[in-house]
Amino acid sequence: MTDVNIQVAAADWVAAFEKALESRDAAQLTPIFCDPAYFRDNGALTFDYRQFHGRDEVVAKLLELAALTEPRNFKISDKWPAPHQMGEGEAAFIEAFFDFETKAGSAVLLLNAIAAEGGELQARAIFTRIEDLHTIDRPPPFPRGRGYEPGYPGQTWLQNRDEARQYADAEPDVIVIGAGQSGVVTAAYLRRFGVSVLNIDRYEKVGDSWNKRYDSLSLHNPIEMNGFPFLAFPPHYPEYLPKDLMGEWLDLYARYMDLNVWSSTEFSGATFDEATGRWTAHVRTADGSERVLHPRHIVMATGGIGGKPSMPRLPGLDRFAGPVMHSSQYSRSSDYDFKKAIIVGVATSAHDIARNLSEGGVDVTMIQRGAVVINNVETANLAYAGYIDPEIPTELVDIRYGIGLINPLREKASQTYHKMAKDLDGALLKQLEARGLKLGDGVNGQGWLDLFLRTGGGYYLNTGTSEMIVDGTIKIAQYDQIETFVPEGAKLRDGSFLEADVVILATGYQSRISEVIDFFGAEVGKKIGEVARLDAEGEWANIWGQTGQRGLWFNGGGINQMRPGSERLALLIKADLDGVIPDVLRRKPHASSMASSPELEKAEG
Repeated sequence: MTDVNIQVAAADWVAAFEKALESRDAAQLTPIFCDPAYFRDNGALTFDYRQFHGRDEVVAKLLELAALTEPRNFKISDKWPAPHQMGEGEAAFIEAFFDFETKAGSAVLLLNAIAAEGGELQARAIFTRIEDLHTIDRPPPFPRGRGYEPGYPGQTWLQNRDEARQYADAEPDVIVIGAGQSGVVTAAYLRRFGVSVLNIDRYEKVGDSWNKRYDSLSLHNPIEMNGFPFLAFPPHYPEYLPKDLMGEWLDLYARYMDLNVWSSTEFSGATFDEATGRWTAHVRTADGSERVLHPRHIVMATGGIGGKPSMPRLPGLDRFAGPVMHSSQYSRSSDYDFKKAIIVGVATSAHDIARNLSEGGVDVTMIQRGAVVINNVETANLAYAGYIDPEIPTELVDIRYGIGLINPLREKASQTYHKMAKDLDGALLKQLEARGLKLGDGVNGQGWLDLFLRTGGGYYLNTGTSEMIVDGTIKIAQYDQIETFVPEGAKLRDGSFLEADVVILATGYQSRISEVIDFFGAEVGKKIGEVARLDAEGEWANIWGQTGQRGLWFNGGGINQMRPGSERLALLIKADLDGVIPDVLRRKPHASSMASSPELEKAEG
């Protein structure tokens, strides 16, 4: 198809789409979709994160939602690229962006379609995303007066801001628990939308959630993926950001965005009053006093995927004479006087800590409990090549990633990528296997991309530790070789001993439902269900969208995920505050076929 034909076909498709929605006519809507077809929504039509698979389900759901949200005024977008062909041959499809309005606000629709024999388009997948709300009165970029108008008589600017941050005579609309990347970006968007928001952070300084982690930690994806809204990284920053630079950046960002942050403050828990629609939240401040706050919404931005450290009970470990620590407690080899170390686990933290210890002169053995997926970091970043291409704007890659998370499409793409990645890294993988490392393919051959969404672990993107395993500097042992831990280390089933001064458990984190139960109680945990695990639709359960407990939200994930996710989350909170979410579209309490964590099973009795 020529560019002109593509433009005409896209305009014809969206006209037929709008007409079918307006008339609520399945007979008109069905032919403009393929079979199967897919539909994913981030807040525009469902006020939630939902996806639907199969043409009949997609058509039925679109008609149901159209009656509730009244989508209208569809037009080819002038913000996004004009309709065009992507790919070649049998892989070719038409990509088109359409702006539209709803009763609540404005949105965008991303269409992936194929051209039928007559040139008309049939949708293979559509992705809709909320972009704005009619209730947001956006201030100009610099809402300054023209003269000397301080606006705070008798106070300096600093005195006025410090007083406002105390919330002595007012209640924040929202409290965000955490001031890491998810917490500060959520707060930045909420402030931009005119919502009063307070961040609660247990660390002494914004950024300490990174500063206090082990020294060798750095981001394993390039800086192009990890930009923040409203403030760009300076050009001299390195390609892979070290953890201390991330910590500095978060502190700078919070000050630049003029966020309200209470540091050295512990969130103790909260209860929700259905009658008033407010939480009673208890926090212990830096001076040791307790404050009680009554926000309408609480956002848990306390971690990417996992919650509290997972500390498995290993046979005999309580008899080990040396220190036993979780990987989250580790700092750097120079802080300890270890000569020999056992690390339980072979995923990312295990590899990073093993390298740091080994470079510090420590004899390191990693104990493998399950198969691991390994790729070179350069190979891994091929999955995100769009972010690295300077010709492709970051926001365009973000929205394409949104349609790519439709679960059947995501699974197929992950399988294709993983097969390619194994071929590219084949020589390294054979060498690792020769050293006794058991490699896997993840779930259904989907590799590390899928594991990240499922558990956040079970893989390592190699930045140099693999070569230390290959040359024998770092040793590998299998967990089934261990009979029991003993005071001096581990006794193996062949009667030999693996000596150690320390055992480090690089064993990941519990499900985030554990923090829900700790802070809000088992009943709220049952309403919520799992957090940051793939649900029955293929969405990341309870992240960015509504939850089964009104007024409770979650943020997390990688920076490229939380960046668009935080904006949608903030828009949905604003929509709730302004009363524009229809009751019928509010998330019902948890009822899911997804596998439950031990913490949730315990809460459910």
